[in-house]
Amino acid sequence: MKNNMLKRNLSSWHGYALMIGGMIGSGIFVVTGQAGAQAGPSVPLGYIVLLPVLLSSALAYLVFLSTPLGNSPGGAYAHISRTFNNNFVGFIFMWFQFIALLGVMAVIAISFGDYLAQMLQVNNPLLLASILLIFFYFINIVDVKWFGKLQLWMTIILLFSIAILVIPGLFFIDHSNYQPLMPYGLDGFMAILPSLFFAYFGFEQLAQAGGELKDSQKTMPKTMFRGTVITMVLYVLISYVAFGVLPHEQLASSTSAMLDVSKVYLPSIGIWVVNIGILMAFATTLNSLIMVVSRIIYSFAEDGVIPSQLSKVHPKYGTPIIALSLNTIIVLIFLWTHTMDFALSIALQGMFLMYIGHSISMIALPFIRPSLYESALFKPSKILLVICGLFSVTVLLIFSFKMILSVWSTILIWSIVGIGLFGLGKMQSKFKVVSSKLNRTV
Repeated sequence: MKNNMLKRNLSSWHGYALMIGGMIGSGIFVVTGQAGAQAGPSVPLGYIVLLPVLLSSALAYLVFLSTPLGNSPGGAYAHISRTFNNNFVGFIFMWFQFIALLGVMAVIAISFGDYLAQMLQVNNPLLLASILLIFFYFINIVDVKWFGKLQLWMTIILLFSIAILVIPGLFFIDHSNYQPLMPYGLDGFMAILPSLFFAYFGFEQLAQAGGELKDSQKTMPKTMFRGTVITMVLYVLISYVAFGVLPHEQLASSTSAMLDVSKVYLPSIGIWVVNIGILMAFATTLNSLIMVVSRIIYSFAEDGVIPSQLSKVHPKYGTPIIALSLNTIIVLIFLWTHTMDFALSIALQGMFLMYIGHSISMIALPFIRPSLYESALFKPSKILLVICGLFSVTVLLIFSFKMILSVWSTILIWSIVGIGLFGLGKMQSKFKVVSSKLNRTV
């Protein structure tokens, strides 16, 4: 990638806040119990069972981010394209995640607006969602350090509210609620694993901070591994308390599971703390998405695979202003036209496709790009990379096969759009090369 103009103003603490705050979304508070309708109280076990899949998928990031590629944004796009020396392959895998993230941004914004509207007892959640989105947009414009500071403080409040929810809740667990552990059988338990894995969606977002995190090549692999394990522990504890305090039938019918759980043992002030935690879960996720999705566009444009104007950086603040503005406008259009489902429908599939492509690149890395592999500060053995990569690819293919078939037409449409943008970017790049040669000749 070309040298960029992004400012390295994020510390490792900001990196933890980006990752943990981005992963712990409102779903763990609001819809935790819904999985109980299929799997009963075995949901906490599901998070544990998925840890090997998560760590196998994350291993590829730990390796790639410890190479010089970790010094720039781009994430899976950069890793895949550099491994196979093919920008299109990296682009098309990352393109689906980009579209999915736009849909997720819209859903988080409107859900944030809905929840805040209920708390404030106002009747225009769509307007609130737009105001919140624009607020975080401006925070992201005015220097990435302000993004980092706000994300860090919101994550601290989020973690404090989780502590208030979980620690007292451990003393109110009724273990009879876990009998039987799998009332709907093993099939019910297996059925929830793909959707539970979506809760881990976002661990790779840290990779997009490569151009702005200090000493990123050394810092990001450690931050990603620790942040992933911390988040998994929090998920298990939260869901363990939820299903231990209330029967799974009651949680399954709740629209605000953790709030209902907190009402069993917390005083009114504690319930308000949980409410604030839910708001912070929305806020940290939305803030991180605005930052991360803009860096995806920035990385594409820096490489010339889409029009290069989209990589423009603000001369004073050092933030990708065009990418930030474009993404915000698209999400606002989704919100006001109620068309976000067109992007959201491939959210889970886009994530699985990207992780699959990334794991394949990890398997191939030491064999087809040995120099890049040797440059890694974290360098597991080749056999471990192959075993973990094959395990990740196999499980994710099983998770995604039926879902991808169900939305193949939408994937095809977004593929055509992506290929069109890629072609436009390549034509522009060739035009610049020809123009430069003509100017030198003259």
